[in-house]
This record gives sequence, C-alpha cells and structure tokens, in this order.
Amino acid sequence: MKESLQKVQHVFRFWKAIEALTPQSIDKENARDIDNPAYMVTFDGLLPWTDTEHVRKPVPSGKVWRYSAQCGIYNISVVADQLEEKLGAHDDVAESRNTGKSRLFDVSFSNKGIPQATSFMLSMPAWAASQVLNHDQGVKALKTPVSPDLTGLPALSDTLPMMDSGFPEFDQLTLHIMQWIDAEAVRLQRDELAADVAWIKTLGELVLEKTGFPYEAMEQHAICLVKCATVRISQNSHEVNLSVESTKTNSASSRTEGKGKEKTKSAVPDDLINSFYIHEMEALEGHWIKKNVGRGFFDYMTSVSRENRQVTDVRTGEGLDAAFDRLRPTQPPVGTWPSLYPLAFSQQLAVNELWRKNAETPGIFAVNGPPGTGKTTLLRDVVAAVVTARAGKLIEHKNRVFLNKGTFTCDKKTIPFFPLHDSIAGTSIIVASANNGAVENISLELPGIDAVPEWVPKQSDYFSELASHLMGKPAWGLLAAKLGNKENRENFLNTFWWKKPDERNQKPTVPPETFSPARGEGLHYHLNLLKPTQGARKPAMSWSEAVIRYQKATVIEDEARHELVRYSELEEQINNQEQALIQCGESRASINAALSEQNGIYLALSSDVAGQEEAGTRLHRELAEADKRVHQHEANKPGILMAIFSLGKIPREWWGRYQRLTDEMDSLRTTLAEHIKALTSSQALRDEAHSQTEALKSELALSVSRETAIREKVARDISELAEARTMMGDAWPDRNATDEQRELSAPWLSKRWRDTRERMFLAALDVHRAFIESHPVEMSANLNLVSDWLNGKEIPDKQAALALDSLSLVVPVISTTFASVPRMFKKIGKEAIGWLLIDEAGQALPQQAAGAVWRAKRTVVVGDPKQLEPVSGIPSSVEGALAQSYDIPASWWPGKISAQVLADQTMELGTWLPDVEKGQVWVGCPLRVHRRCDDPMFSISNNIAYGGLMVHGKKQSTSCLPDSGWLDVKGKSCEGNWIAEEGTAVEKLLLTLKEQYGIAPDDVFLISPFKDCAMKLRKLASRTGFRSNRTGTVHTTQGKEAAVVVLVLGGNIQKNGAKSWAASKPNLLNVAVSRARQRLYVIGERSLWEKHAYFSSLSRELGPLQEKMHKNAVTEP
Repeated sequence: MKESLQKVQHVFRFWKAIEALTPQSIDKENARDIDNPAYMVTFDGLLPWTDTEHVRKPVPSGKVWRYSAQCGIYNISVVADQLEEKLGAHDDVAESRNTGKSRLFDVSFSNKGIPQATSFMLSMPAWAASQVLNHDQGVKALKTPVSPDLTGLPALSDTLPMMDSGFPEFDQLTLHIMQWIDAEAVRLQRDELAADVAWIKTLGELVLEKTGFPYEAMEQHAICLVKCATVRISQNSHEVNLSVESTKTNSASSRTEGKGKEKTKSAVPDDLINSFYIHEMEALEGHWIKKNVGRGFFDYMTSVSRENRQVTDVRTGEGLDAAFDRLRPTQPPVGTWPSLYPLAFSQQLAVNELWRKNAETPGIFAVNGPPGTGKTTLLRDVVAAVVTARAGKLIEHKNRVFLNKGTFTCDKKTIPFFPLHDSIAGTSIIVASANNGAVENISLELPGIDAVPEWVPKQSDYFSELASHLMGKPAWGLLAAKLGNKENRENFLNTFWWKKPDERNQKPTVPPETFSPARGEGLHYHLNLLKPTQGARKPAMSWSEAVIRYQKATVIEDEARHELVRYSELEEQINNQEQALIQCGESRASINAALSEQNGIYLALSSDVAGQEEAGTRLHRELAEADKRVHQHEANKPGILMAIFSLGKIPREWWGRYQRLTDEMDSLRTTLAEHIKALTSSQALRDEAHSQTEALKSELALSVSRETAIREKVARDISELAEARTMMGDAWPDRNATDEQRELSAPWLSKRWRDTRERMFLAALDVHRAFIESHPVEMSANLNLVSDWLNGKEIPDKQAALALDSLSLVVPVISTTFASVPRMFKKIGKEAIGWLLIDEAGQALPQQAAGAVWRAKRTVVVGDPKQLEPVSGIPSSVEGALAQSYDIPASWWPGKISAQVLADQTMELGTWLPDVEKGQVWVGCPLRVHRRCDDPMFSISNNIAYGGLMVHGKKQSTSCLPDSGWLDVKGKSCEGNWIAEEGTAVEKLLLTLKEQYGIAPDDVFLISPFKDCAMKLRKLASRTGFRSNRTGTVHTTQGKEAAVVVLVLGGNIQKNGAKSWAASKPNLLNVAVSRARQRLYVIGERSLWEKHAYFSSLSRELGPLQEKMHKNAVTEP
C-alpha cells in the first residue's frame, strides 16, 4: 500500500506533464463566413486588416473588426515523434500517426492592425516540449525548468497582468515577450503603421529563439490563422488604445453596485491554448506529500490500486437482497424534490445509499447513468435532501448560527463578516462538469418552472422572481446559479446582488413592501430595507412561522414514515411469529411428553406410597396388639405368694414371657420407625412428582395460551398486511417481480409519504428565506464577502470558504466547469465544499476533476463510461513515453480512463458491464430505467453498450412519421468524410419531413461522427429552413435530445480508417442513437458500415427507409 501511495505522487507529476504537453489544434479556416471569417495567411499573403477584399466587408454600425491570430503553426506529429524518441517509446502503445497542427502563440489585433500586448499567450505545450527536448534529463525539465534567455527583451513594467501558470519560468518569458509587443504597439501607433506578415514572422522567430522550439516542426506554407469578429466601439474613443498601460485591467470593485454596464474583461483571456490544471497538479502533489487530503480524494486517487476489493453486484441474488434492505422506509432522506412521479427502484437505491454512506461521513460515491435514465432527477433529490437537512440545523441552532462578528483588511479596507456555526459551514453544493452544456442544463433545469408540478409555484416562493430575472425565463425558485468564468460571475452579481432600481423619477419614492426584482431590485437592496435601521420592509414569512411550518411538516412526515416502517416489518414479524408457532408446537409436544412421563412416575410413586401406608397400618395394628399383650401380661404378673409357693418358677416363667413380649414389641417399634422413615421419603418423592406434574400442566397451559395469542397476532398482522398491500398498491415491494417490473417500481414510495417529504423540502426553503430575511445585517456582510470572492479579490482562505457557504445559504446549487475551478475556487481549501456533484463524469479527464474532489467533503460522481469518453489531446505516443518516464501504469493514463472510471472503482455497490478491451468493467450504483427513446433506439443502445442492463420505461410514441430506418446511399466521391450523395439524400429527407409530415425544425437533430460532415450539415440545415444550431458532431450532442435524429455517417470512400475509428467502441453509436426520442434516420452506405462492429447491430434493427418514406405522408386534399 505504501508503494501505491508513493505512486500517486508520481501520478500528479505525470498528469502535470500531460497538461503541459497537450497541444491545442488550430481552428478551421472559414474565409467564406460573412460574420466571423477565419483566414489562413501564408508567408507571402495579406493579413485581413491589409486585405482590401476583407476590409470592404460591411460592418454593423457602431462596431469595428477585432482580430485574433493563431501564429507559428507547427506540425504536431514532428514534435510528438521527437518527444517519443527523446523519452523512449512505450511497449504497450501501438504505432500511431499523430496528425494535426498547433501554434506557438496567440495574439490579438485592433481594427487597425495594432497588436494588443496583454492578449499575447505563449503556447505552454510548445514551451514544455522545448524544455523536455533541450534538457539532458528529459521530463525532469518540467520539475526544474531552465530559466529563459531574456537577452534583448525589455524590462517588465508594473502594469502587466499577473500570471500563475504553475511554471514561473514560462510566466517570466511570456511577460517579457508581452512587454516587447507593447513597445512594438507603441512604435506602430506612433509611425501610423500596422502589423504585417513580416512583423508576425519577426515575433515568431523571437518566440522560436527564446523557447528553443524545433524549427523543423514549423509549417512552411502558412504563418498564422486569423479569426475575425466585430465588437462594439468604446463610447470614450473611436479606437481602443492597445498599449499595456491602456489595457491594464483594474479589477472591478466588488463594493461597486452594478448598473448593468459592461465591465472590462481580463487582459489575459481564458484561452484554450494552455491548460487550466497545471498549477492544480503541482498543488495536489504537495497536499498528497503532506497528507493534507480528505477521505473522498484519497479514495479517488487510490481506487485503481486497491486489491481484493469486496463488491456487491446489484443484479445478483445477494445484490438484490442488499438493494431491498437499503430501500426500506427508514433509509430515504427526509426531504425530496417535488415531482409527479416517484424515483424508480435503482434511482431511489442510489439516493438512499449515498445518503447512508455520506450524509454524515466524508467520501465519494459513483452512479452509473446510461442515457435517459434520470441522472438529473437523481441529483435534484440529493439537493432536496441537503437543503432539508440544513434547514433542521438552522432551526436547531436558532440564534447561534452566526458567531461573533469578525473583520479583516483587504485593499486597505476593513471588511466585516459573521462566521457560521460548524453545522452550517461545509454544506454547499457545487455541480461541476467538463462539459459546458451539462453545467448549463443543471443551472437552468433546477430553478425552471417545469422542474416541479404546477401546484408548487402556487404554494412556494423561494425568491422565484429574482430567479426568473437571473435565468431570463420563468423560474419556481432560486435553486441554482451558473458561475465559473468571470463573465458568468459578474452577470450573476449584477442581477443577484448589486442591482437596484433607478428611483430618481419614481413616484411615490417609498419602495413597495415586498421584494420586487421586476423593478430592478437585487438582494443587496432588499436586505438593506429589511435592516432594523431602515424598517421599510418585513420578511415575506416570519422566522417563527417558518419554524412552525417546518416542525409541523416534520411531525407529519415522521408519522407517515413510521407507518411505512411498521408495514415494512409486518412480513418479517409474521415470519418470525410463524417460526414462533412452530416452536410453540414443538414445545407443546415436548411438554406433553414430559407430562406423560412425569405423570407415570407420580402414579407409580403414589401406588408405592399407598402400599407403604397399608403396611404401616398393619405394623401399627401389630404393635398395638403386642402392646396389649404386654399390658395383659403385666396385669397377670405373679405376686410374692405365688413366687414362694412355686419356689420362683412362676415368676421366672412370667419374666421369660414378658421378655419375649417386650422384645417383640421393640422389634415392631423398630420396624415401624424404619417403615415410617421410608414412607416419609416415598411421600416426599410422590409429592415432588406431583409438583412437577402440576408445573408441567401449568407450562402446557401457558404454552397453549401463548400459541393462541401468537395465532391471533399473526391473524391481525396478516389482515393488516393485506390492507397495507392494497393501500400501497404498486409501491409495495415485490421480491418475486421480473427484472423489468422491479426496476419500474418505487418500493415504499406511497403518494402520501412522497407528499409529506416534498412538503418538508418546501418548508425547508421557507426556513432558508425566513432566516436570510430575518438576519439582514449578517447576510449583507457575508454576501458582500461573496461579491469580493467572486470578483477574485485576495481574501483569506477561511473567509473564502465562508463566502461559499453564505452564498449556498441563498442559492443552494452553484455550477461551474472544471476549467474555472482553479481560479474561482483558488482560495477554497480541503473539504471546504460540502457536496460536489459531478455531472457527465464519463467525459471528464481524471486530472480535470482532481482539484474539485480535493476541495470537497463529499463527492457524487454521475456519468457513464459507455457514452462519450473524455478527449485527451495529447498524442498517444507522447502519453505512453511520459508514462514510461514516470513509471505510471495504463490505469492512470488520461487517454484510457475518465473521472467516472476512477470513482466507479471506489464503489462496493454496483454492477459489471461488457467492455471491448477488458471483457467487463465495474461501474457504480447503476440507474436502469430508460425513459427517453422509443424502440428501436432503446434496444440498439441497450444491446451494443450495456448488455441488457437498461429497462425500457417509456410507452412507445404514436407518430405519423415514417418508422426509423436506414437510407442506403452509395457515394461516388467524397470531400474528406463528406459524401455529396449523402448530402443530397439528407436535403430530400428534410424537405419531405417538413413538407409532407409537417415536422418542426426544432424537433430535428442533424449529426455525424465527423467534424467536416457536421460543418456541411450546418450549412445544409440553414438552406433547408432547419436550425443550424441543431446540427453538430455526435460529441456535441451528449446530454441533448430531439424527437428526430438524422445520423449522417459519411466516411471517406477510399479509406477505411474513419469508419474503423467510429466503430472501435460502442460509445459513439450509443450516444448517437440515444439522442432520438421517436425516430432515427441513418444515411450512409449500408454495405460498407454494417461490416463494422456495433453498426452491424444498427443495420439489423433498422429496415430500409426508402420503403417507409411515403407510407404515412400528409397529403394535400
């Protein structure tokens, strides 16, 4: 184990090297785009601002062109080959072609062609590759890089932006080149010149010289790609002054109230040319060495090396027993999200299990979520559980939630704050993903009016109007906010916090009595009016009223739960009682046998005593007769005369007889005494036998009585069980149900109990709002602190964590991409995040999630390794070479695993799924009921990716559209992967669907495995009246859905490589088919594609589309 822990330290270095050396491809040339053209500029060509053809393009009024150049284009394959040769090839990496082009740096230009110095961004991959290639010890250069050669570069001014990439040497070189560009910008402006190709070439040569990048990798034809966009002209000038001094970004003061104006963006943009995670990996390595890690992060980082892990497969008998046990009504959290339908079997199992394991204990929990199985539904219930539990803590600690006021100094200002009680601190919920779309979906879905039944908005108002203004559409409550990047944070603060109405011309000037975001009020304005010094407003609900409502809801929920707990114990009670009846019968038989035996003993002893008593009577009689004889003999005793006359003979004879009579009597007395003693002993034995007999009779009576009582109790329990089953209906658990029936069931989740739990959650929201509005002073101070934190001010770590917790008291869920975590959560330390919910974790590289997991006390990882895998841009040969240098096994390679895979390995409860490479893979607690797609899409997905794991939970739709099918198109020529004949077929299909079937453009997705096909489809969609934003590659559609999906296969006719890539795993096809709710139309050459794995299954399931197209068409009268 110690060795594996040390290996983790090397994993961080490996991941850091991966991040540093991963090149970003240059963008595609698109010179024909009217609004945002992108030009590939050759060494003898013209830059757009000097090209009359471009300059003549019309520009909207009040806007000018702005240019972003990707310069120093190089061939990734050359660099990859050199790195592999330098580091040594890995035996387990097949020889691969590392194609594509990247660039040395990015820089932006004004409409006049003046470079913007602070927009310059040196390519980290190019710099890092140079370090490794030029260093004697290879990758060790990334631990101790060589200091840059700054000869000929100007000294730094104090106006440059701060940089912290994780490599100080890289930052130093970047800033000095930035300073050089600034001087050049001043010169060009002064001389009224514009940068030309020669200027970019000079800058490129400077970068090559200072980085030591290999010249032989450079593209010999094109010098740069220039992307063009129009931007609004500043109100203060006709052209932005682009020197460093003028572009210096002063961070907007968080104490300035937003008025809807645009703020200056950071001088150095969040560009994709470099990694966001390098500094994170450096920091995490340090934390690991110091053992400054929490339980969840420890498990995340050691899961793959754990040996002899005990697992329980939920699809085995043992697993089902465990599942039913963990679905008992004692297990679910108190609060639940309001919904028309209960969670299905596996959904509730996942919620119960993660709550059981992590409600009070740090850790990590993984959920496998195949497409359409309700991942967001599950996450909503986690949110409801956390919020409800926190409301209870707010009530429990009453006036002790806020501790004594504290202060700290920031920017020479004294900032007040109020620490939170330990039970409230660390209860924040962060939703994070590598996927922007996933983050946006969660942020919009949770507060959205459609997220709850219609009755909820009528009975609950958790800042719903403010939420609607934040979202830009109707919301039922302020449940989530999309943060992350700076623009999102600023937009959020401007509406949520700083916004205030312009009251100069309002009559009357007295504000309304209730919070009114519609008139431009933010929460800062509202809380100020609630302060005792203002007294202009009262809380929407008093604290006491909210507490009473919560406590009443608690009592009702507790009663409903306890009733179900009693029901849940009935079957076990009946079984136990029936066992007790069997034992009673056995006991009764045993008692009867003992009684019979003991009665025999008693009778025998009684008979013996009777005989002894008769003998005693006889002895008494004999003794009496002997005594009588003695007395009679004594009466005849001879006198003295007879003695004299008989010369003593008569006395002698008398005495002889007397002696014999007394001896006889003494003998009788002795015999009688012995007899009495024996009789007494026998009587005692008889009496003891009698007592035992009576005791056994009493025991038998008690046994019969107990058996009768148990039979009566069993009868009552059976009757109650029958009533309970009838009352519960489908909510009664059925262990003998089929797999499908069981997964579609919702054990114990009766309508009554669900209603009480839903109202617990709504009462908890009332408690939160009442708490916020009844503590306006404390909340204002802490939410001001939130503003400082979100604006990136340098506040202490403890206060940053307090800001996070305080914001979470108002907005329960905060979402962000992983890319924004290093900056937004820079000051958030170990386990300071209460709950981290990772969505679409199957698309996240393991290192992308690592920093967020380290910051989280509890992490819930939701995703699916059978959908789209994370995209690791590093060439596989370079990844393998780095792994060999750091001695890292393939189980840690970003090109082979995801954050989901690591999290899955931590799970005890889960199941096995089929896998192309490993035979089978273990996944965490699986969701199994699919409710999105009709057949055949469901069956295709279920068979090719899940081995039948999923259960179909959707009723087949009725539609006039042609059945799903395959339009077999034989291509004659191709342009890359685009086949013109397929394009013609797509166009005809779309027009048919629109004109003959009346399909709406929003109901159709056009997708392809290949980027070049997706670009052609986008234009085709616009041309045919469909939505260009509803087209794309399969990779852009995960998490989305449409009624109809048109899958255009494409694929180079002359080469088989593209098809083989698309069919290498089931993932791509699984995602493609599972986007379609009702119909899937596949266009491509069937004979070529059905030869490939998974597409053969697709071909078997889909009939010819040509035969179906006109069968149900809508015809004109």
